[in-house]
Amino acid sequence: MVYDTPMIEDLDLLASRIRQLTELTQSLRDENAALGKSLAQRDSHIRMLRETLAAAQARVEGVLARLPGGEEPTDDAEGEAQVPDNASPSAAEGADPGARSLYGTT
Repeated sequence: MVYDTPMIEDLDLLASRIRQLTELTQSLRDENAALGKSLAQRDSHIRMLRETLAAAQARVEGVLARLPGGEEPTDDAEGEAQVPDNASPSAAEGADPGARSLYGTT
């Protein structure tokens, strides 16, 4: 049997490309597995940080509950803005002249 030289070269090129594709596929599988492992480790770390944060929040809330007067709301909590003593009257009243009536001034 006599084979055509260009056909053999084409087959060799095809075999080479199949080998490259196989190597690339394996490389991508390995990278995907490594990324999956890294993601699992980060998810675990995030879960641990959230648990730590929740515990810290619980401790802070416990401390705040034990403070004297911790249950009473402050003026800031009721939505009233505190104006510094050195602020101009226009800053206390706001830019809208109608806003003055909210604070009892005319």
